Amino acid sequence: MSENHSPVRPGTILTHELEGDQTPSEGIVAAVSSASNTDPAALKPLATTIDPDAIDALFSDHYDGTPRGVGLVKFGYAGYEVVVNGNGCVSVLEDE
Repeated sequence: MSENHSPVRPGTILTHELEGDQTPSEGIVAAVSSASNTDPAALKPLATTIDPDAIDALFSDHYDGTPRGVGLVKFGYAGYEVVVNGNGCVSVLEDE
C-alpha cells in the first residue's frame, strides 16, 4: 500500500494510491482501515454505505481499455469523509 500522510487539502488524514489490480472499493476499505488503525474485517461493510460494485464500475476502464482518469465521488464512511478520484487515489479526510 502506498500512503501519503501529507495533506492534499486541510483535514486530509491519508491518501492511498490503488495498487495493481486493486479495485476502488478495496482501496476504500484499505485506506479507512489504515487511517483508523482498524482491522478491515472490523469495519462495517462498505455496502452499508455505498454500492461497491457501482464504485468499481464508475472508475473502471472504458470498453476499449483506456482508463477513465476523471471523476470524483465523495461520501461518508466509518466516521470519515472519503474521496475517490478517477486518478486512482482514495483520500480519507476528517468528517465534516
